Amino acid sequence: MNAKYIIRLDDACPTMNKDKWSKIEKILDKYNIKPIIAVIPNNKDTSMIVDEYDSTFWKKVKNWQKKGYYIALHGYEHLYVTQNSGLIPFNKQSEFAGLSFEEQSKKIKEGWEIFKKHDIKTNIWVAPSHTFDKNTLKALKQETSISIISDGIGLNPFIKNGFKWIPQQLWRFKNMPFGVWTICLHPNTMSDMDIKQMGNFIKENKNKFVLVDEIKYKSCSLFNILFKIMYWSLFKIKKAIK
Repeated sequence: MNAKYIIRLDDACPTMNKDKWSKIEKILDKYNIKPIIAVIPNNKDTSMIVDEYDSTFWKKVKNWQKKGYYIALHGYEHLYVTQNSGLIPFNKQSEFAGLSFEEQSKKIKEGWEIFKKHDIKTNIWVAPSHTFDKNTLKALKQETSISIISDGIGLNPFIKNGFKWIPQQLWRFKNMPFGVWTICLHPNTMSDMDIKQMGNFIKENKNKFVLVDEIKYKSCSLFNILFKIMYWSLFKIKKAIK
């Protein structure tokens, strides 16, 4: 089985780097690639202020959706308030993990209301810094109609905790032998060379990109379990070396 790919673009907000996002969008449209775009509903993270405020931002998000891009709810304010890794131990900083259900529920509800205000529909969640916990999932169930989590480690999409999970395993373009791979990119910090490499990879592998709507989910398989064990073992070794 050949590998399949999904591109995820994080940190879309009114003060994103418009030039870089525009260059990436042109490449995606040239090859008819439909990414997941993680949109921050109410950005308060000063590191995300990299360009002048774009008053047309929400119209742009609406246009992305019309083109078939998959918009995801990317937290609420993108501010890290705990040092909790939650369910996925990549980072020890979180907007959600470690907070009470009530606190998380309030944030998610307010973010969801902003999406509704701008007529943005989504069924995908992307947590800032990959950090969230079971209270986050419970709050998503209560306050939204989100059914897909773009995160987690596995070779293929799976079903767990009442959600469909699309694993997110890569942060750069790499040829893989099999599996479904989400490549997470941060356009605001990508160099011109990064964008060029993205274009080259897509050109060479354009037939290997899949639509989120086409994804099939299975209950946790032995392959996913073994892959997850290997992935985290290597992650811990690399972290220890650093």
